[in-house]
Amino acid sequence: MDFGVSRGLATADIDRLCAEGRVETIARRGIVPLDGPTVVIVIGGFFRIFRNAAFVRDVTLGLASRGDVLAPSAAFGDRAAETGAEALSEGHVLHLAPGAWNACAAAEPSLNLKMAASIGKRISRLQKKLEELSRTGVEGRVASTLLELAADHGSPGPGGSIRLEVPLSQEDLGRLAGTTRETCSSIVAEFARRGYVRGGRLRGMLVLDVPALEALAESGP
Repeated sequence: MDFGVSRGLATADIDRLCAEGRVETIARRGIVPLDGPTVVIVIGGFFRIFRNAAFVRDVTLGLASRGDVLAPSAAFGDRAAETGAEALSEGHVLHLAPGAWNACAAAEPSLNLKMAASIGKRISRLQKKLEELSRTGVEGRVASTLLELAADHGSPGPGGSIRLEVPLSQEDLGRLAGTTRETCSSIVAEFARRGYVRGGRLRGMLVLDVPALEALAESGP
């Protein structure tokens, strides 16, 4: 599994953009609306991206972290697919007016390419999640979510394992996988019993058997 996957904007990009926008600190469980006029860039922490839906509180679309660009569709005149971002730990975001983004991108054209990569990755993940809801059982969805977290936020651990260092609770993991906290906790405990992972908490969890999780992620209901 590859590490260091592109997370969108680099530190130098963020430093340049911070001079043109407004930085906001978001408390844990605070919400950043994503249907406003600004481009929102995550510069610290982890955020659960969601969309409001009929008959349920919301639908989780994915996880965003440093360098991810949010809400560009609203900023540039189209309806936003993403309703809001919930901070899973204290986080920081940068708000940029569309004109400020355009001016920075005119001086540094690679910014638009990085924005497109960041957005495209989330759209691809969303399409995958929608397919999983219809064809994959809950075990497979939890396995797929753990693999995504390992690819995006993992680092090499002992004996070829992958160490996760994300401040997510079992409830957070369950919402990312489209299930309840109780079900998610039970499944993670079963994965640990089978030797696929070690540790019940996501901060410090070791992913031990990637092929086994990949097989589950590809399995049917």
